[in-house]
Order: sequence, then C-alpha cells, then structure tokens
Amino acid sequence: MRLVLTNVLPIAGLGLLTTLLHDSAWGWATTTLGLLLVVIVQTRSLASFAAWIDDPQRSDAPDHAGEWGEIYLKLSRRLRVEARARDEIEARLRSFTDAMDAVPDGLVIVDGNHQVQWANRAAGDHLGIRVPRDGGAIIEQLVRTPGFAEYLGKPGEPSPFIVQSPAARARTYALRIVPLGQRNTLLVSLDVTDARRVETMRSTFVANVSHELRTPLTVVSGFLEHFADEGSMSAEQRQQFAHLMSEQTRRMLSLVDDLLTLSRLEAEDAPASEEEVDMDELLAQLLAEGQSLSEGRHRIQASCKGPALRGNRKELHSAFGNLVSNAIRYTPPGGEIRIKWKLRGELGVFSVRDSGVGIAAEHLPRLTERFYRVDRGRSRDTGGTGLGLAIVKHILLRHQANLAIDSRVGEGSTFRAEFPDWRLRPDDPPSDDPQTSG
Repeated sequence: MRLVLTNVLPIAGLGLLTTLLHDSAWGWATTTLGLLLVVIVQTRSLASFAAWIDDPQRSDAPDHAGEWGEIYLKLSRRLRVEARARDEIEARLRSFTDAMDAVPDGLVIVDGNHQVQWANRAAGDHLGIRVPRDGGAIIEQLVRTPGFAEYLGKPGEPSPFIVQSPAARARTYALRIVPLGQRNTLLVSLDVTDARRVETMRSTFVANVSHELRTPLTVVSGFLEHFADEGSMSAEQRQQFAHLMSEQTRRMLSLVDDLLTLSRLEAEDAPASEEEVDMDELLAQLLAEGQSLSEGRHRIQASCKGPALRGNRKELHSAFGNLVSNAIRYTPPGGEIRIKWKLRGELGVFSVRDSGVGIAAEHLPRLTERFYRVDRGRSRDTGGTGLGLAIVKHILLRHQANLAIDSRVGEGSTFRAEFPDWRLRPDDPPSDDPQTSG
C-alpha cells in the first residue's frame, strides 16, 4: 500500500528535486532529512497501531489522517462488529447455562478420558459434582459407587444405574449415559426417591391387604372342612363355628368396604356435595353408635357448643365415627370417652378424648398410615382394619381440616379435627346440655 504523509513527503521530494537539478550537498541533506522524518513518523504510527491492536478496547482508535486513518476506521468497524457478535454468543451461552441450571435433572458432560467438562447445578445436588471446582477431574473419582466405572464403559446399556447421593443419603438417583458427539458422553441423573418410595408403599400395601384377608379366609376355610364331615361335630359346635365364620366374614367385608372408601377418597379432590351439617344432631347419632359398640362398658359423654359445619355429612360422619370407635376399642372397660364440638378461637374443633392405654410419642407421626398398628395383636383383637385413621386423614384433607393427636402411655389420647372458620356458620346458637351415657 502506498502511504502518503502530507507534511513530510513534500520536504523529501523538494530535497530530491534540488539534488537532481544542482547536485548539491544541501539537496542531499534535505532529502536525507525528509526520508528520516518519514521513517520516524512511520515508526511512531506503527508503534501506536501495535499498541492499539494489543488492547483495542482500552481506548478509541488514534486520530490519524490519510491512509492510517482509513486503516484505523476499517479495523474499528470490524472490531465493533466482532465485539457485538461475541456479546451475543456470550449472552446465548449464559441463557443456555441458566436454562440447564434450571433443569431438575443432573447433567454432566465428560470427554473420552472420563474427565468432567461441564455440569449443571443439579449435578452438584445429586452427585456432588461442581464446575469449575471439579473441571478436568475423572468422574469415577467423584462418584465412588461400586459398579459405576463398569456402567460408564457401557454406553448402550438400557438399564439405569442406581446411586445414593453423597450429599443426601436419603435421596436415590437413576443415572443414564448418552453418547454426545464423537468422544464426549452426557451423564443424566434423575431423582427417583419418590417413585421408589411409592413403589415400596404399594408393595407393602398389597402385602398388608393379602395378610389381612388371608387370616379370616384361613379361619373360614378350616371351619368349612369340619362342616363337610357331618359326624365330627355336634349341633352346638356347628352353631359356634357358624358364628365365628360370620364374624370373620364381617371382618373381610369391613376391610373391603374401607379399602373401597379409601380408594374413592384418594381418587377425588373434594366432596361430591356439601351442606350445612347440624352438629348437635350428628353428635347425638355418634353417641348412640358409641353406646351400641361399647355395650355399656364405658362412660360416654357428648357435648355440642359450636355452630353448624359446612361439608359432606356422610364423609364427616365416617371420619368422626372412626375416631369414636377407635376410642372405644382402645379404652378398657370402665373408662371414659368424651365427644365434643366447640369453637376455639376462629376454628371449629371436633375432639374425642379417652382414658385408654395411650400411644407412645414415636408412633404418633405414623398413625394415619394405612395398616400401621402400634400393637398388631391388640388391633386385630379389637376388630379394626388398620385403615380407619387413613380414612379420617383423607376426609379432613378434603374439608381443609387438620388432625391433631395428643397422647401419653397410660393416660389416654385426644384426637382433634380442626376446621377453618369459613366452614362454620357463625350465627348458629350453640347447644348447652351435654349428653351422657354409662
């Protein structure tokens, strides 16, 4: 490129012309001085250009005229275009990284040598892998689970690899490997803790139902074998066996009814219909049913000092009836049971208090689990199905109510169903007279 310096080149040109015309020393001196000035100016311009190229973002392009000015202008434009493109790429990369960090599954990219190249935030929670801290580390040294190294060497393995999180041992994760490009591999971790817990609950539930049905069926089957041999039993024995078979049949029917009820409650989010439930009338019915179940063995008292309750009467009757029947079953003869409905602050509270055997504190959080029993032998003797409190819990949830339990061994228990104020009718006058039996 031809570079023109407007202030220096005319001096050199004038000296050269003088030299050619007069062949004088002064002309050669002028020419030499002009060329020297050209070299100095060019050297300074190149130095300035090199400094600017090393750090073009530090300052604007130097102010130069002529060809140097055009060079700076074109390069500045090109650098601005490239800077904008780089900013856009970086913004997209940040957006992608943020999106991957928001994914609940753990994602880890490793190269052909199993070195960690990248990982999202969930990978840190699942596997304890965090970048840049673990960048370049061998993944087998970070996930120290027997069999993991062998699994990582099988990219076509269809089954997941199960591992417990090193950060939270209570969580379980399923790992899968996906080929990524020619050499890289994507490791995906999925939290399967809840799914495995549900599967365990399902297996336990099936086993419990099978056990609960097997016992009465075994009894009935054994008695039927005796009935087949007419000469082996007297009429009194036949009557006794028939009575026992009838009891076992009722027990199976009760279990099936509770299972159907619980299944329906779990499948529906809210009661099919609601109404204003007269609590004075409902407590009178609960008292009569309690008296029938107790057969005079307990002192039972019912007191209604609260307003009407909005809800599904059939479901509320079932929930409250389960609490009353449990109190009767687990209270020794001569004990006392108190059924109450009252206001406490802004809440409507239905409570059943008994003077029974009580429940140890470690059992209280699990009482509403299906088939959970504090004492299996005693529960079976009392005729319970093990589903009563599970039904109570689901009915109360459908009515936005809470179940609270207070109990001490040897001092009895109190079960309270607490309803929000919007389910109460505030202008309903309370009843004053308690109803008592026993």
